[in-house]
Amino acid sequence: MVKWLKWLDDGIATFALSAIILLTGTHVFSRYVLNHPLPWVEEVTIGLFVWFVYIGISSAMKRNSHVGVDYFVNKMPRPLRIISLFIRAAAIYYVLFYIFIYLGMDFTMQASSKLTPILGISYQAINIAVPIAGLFTSIYFTRSFIRTLQLEFRKEGGA
Repeated sequence: MVKWLKWLDDGIATFALSAIILLTGTHVFSRYVLNHPLPWVEEVTIGLFVWFVYIGISSAMKRNSHVGVDYFVNKMPRPLRIISLFIRAAAIYYVLFYIFIYLGMDFTMQASSKLTPILGISYQAINIAVPIAGLFTSIYFTRSFIRTLQLEFRKEGGA
């Protein structure tokens, strides 16, 4: 895998979270100490939060850190376990390709004329995080799925 891709999602998520913390702290100080609120901070932090959450999904998938309860799957006989892996993968690919990428791109394109009220930033700049995260997550899930299948087919016998 390309080396820059491995840290790109982490870099984006880290930047977004750092900026959210910095901007929110500045806004609180400005509002309550200087009595001069910064109205644009809310728009920027909401946009950064969207990027942080969706790109964070791919970052978690890269580390296989999503919550999963596989106790019963691991207790299944090997043929059922393999079938369940493919059913799980089909469900995840449906969410990633149809909902995140396809519908996310459609939603992003529909937002071309929609602007934030204060700064006038196009919502496309915010919404594009959804299909980008879907693409990154699908790459990481595919890598994880292939590794899982390789491990499963190397095992001999049942559980």
